[in-house]
Amino acid sequence: MHPLSAILFVALSVTIVRAQSDVVGVYLTWTRDPATTVTVNWVNLYPHTPATVWFRADTNAPWQVATGSHQVLKPSTFQVRRVELTGLRADTMYDFIVGDAPDKEAKGLRRFRTLPATLTRPVRFVTGGDMMHTREMADAMNRRAGELDPDFAVLGGDLAYEDGVHATRWFDWLQSWTLHAKGRRGRCIPMVVGIGNHEVRGGYNGKVPDDAPYFYGLFALPDGRARYALDFGDYLSLVVLDSGHTEPVTAQAPWLAETLTARARQKFLFPVYHYPAYGTAKAEGGQLPCELPRAQVIREHWVPLFERHGVTAVFENDHHNYKRTHPLRGHQRYDATGIVYLGDGAWGVNTRTVPTNAWYLAQAEPRRHLFHVTLRPEGTVRAEAVDAAGVVFDEVEFSRARTAPQP
Repeated sequence: MHPLSAILFVALSVTIVRAQSDVVGVYLTWTRDPATTVTVNWVNLYPHTPATVWFRADTNAPWQVATGSHQVLKPSTFQVRRVELTGLRADTMYDFIVGDAPDKEAKGLRRFRTLPATLTRPVRFVTGGDMMHTREMADAMNRRAGELDPDFAVLGGDLAYEDGVHATRWFDWLQSWTLHAKGRRGRCIPMVVGIGNHEVRGGYNGKVPDDAPYFYGLFALPDGRARYALDFGDYLSLVVLDSGHTEPVTAQAPWLAETLTARARQKFLFPVYHYPAYGTAKAEGGQLPCELPRAQVIREHWVPLFERHGVTAVFENDHHNYKRTHPLRGHQRYDATGIVYLGDGAWGVNTRTVPTNAWYLAQAEPRRHLFHVTLRPEGTVRAEAVDAAGVVFDEVEFSRARTAPQP
C-alpha cells in the first residue's frame, strides 16, 4: 500500500467501517448555472468504484442516473470522482446517492437544493476563509454554518492548510465539511471556493497552478483557473480572484475589468479573494496592514475597478481576525458611496492582534467567525458576523442600490 494511503486508512478506518462505504468526503460545487446544475464530487481510495450519481426530485419519482469522470489526485494516490447533473429544476430539493444503484432502503441518501433562477425569495450564504488550524476549530464553525441552513457557502482560501503537500489534511477537511456542514433535512451545502497561500507549495511568489495540485485537482473551476465569475440568474455574481497565489494580481486586472463590465446589470456583485487590501495584521513598526506591498498592488490594480463598477461589498481573508471597514473610496472614508470590506479570514484558526490606529476599520477584533449574508428581493443585503457559539456580534446592512459604473 502507498504510504499516504496507509496513513489515511489509520486516520479514517473507524469512520469508513461505520459508514459501510469507501467514500471519504462528498462535496457540491458549480461550474455553471446554480439554478439548473450542480457538480457532485467525492473522494475515495479505490480506482475501480463507479463514478455515478443517482438522483430524483421527488421521493415517489423514479431514480435517474448520471455518470462522470474519475481521476487520481496526484501526487497522492487518492481518487476523485466528479459528476455534473444538468437540466435540473430551479429552487428544488433533490435526493441523491453516489456510487452503486439505490437499494430499497436508499442507503447513503443525501440531499441538495438548486438555487432560484430569479430572486423571488431571500437567498442566503455564509462566507469566510482560513478554515482549519485544528480539526476541532473547523468542526465547530462547520456545525454553525450547517445550523444556519444557508443556500451555499463562499470559502475564501486557506481551506485545509496543506501547503500543496499534505494531502491527508484535505481529507480531514472534507470529512469535517461532509459531517457537519449540513442544512435542514441533512441537505448538503454547495461551496464556491477561492485559493489562498496555504493551497500552494512554497508560499506566494512566482507560483503557478501546478504548485497547487490538490486545490486544482479537487475543484472543477469554471475557467480552469482560481479566478472566475459565477452568476446566479440576474440577481447575483460572485467574482472570485487569485490574490497572487498562482496568478499575478496585475495579470488579472484586464479580465476583472471585462468581467465587472459584463455584469453591470446584476443586482448584487461581490468580489471574493484571500489576501486583503485593507487588512488587520502582519504589519510591524507602526505600519498599517493596508500599506504592505501586496495590499498596495491590490489597491492599485483591483480596487479602482471595484469603485468604478459599484460592487456591493468585498470579502477578504488571510489575516485571522474579524473586520468591517468604513465605506471606502479613493483610499479614504466616504460614507455616501464607499465600499465596505469584510473579513479577515478567521473561520477555524488562531487569531492575531488588531492594530488600533487603522483609520479604515469600523469594527475589528480577534474573534473566529463567519459571515451570514442575506440577499432580499427588494434589493437590500444584510451581513451578520456569527461566532462558533452562534452569537451575532456585528452586522451591517446595505440598503442603497449599486452605483452606476463610472467613466
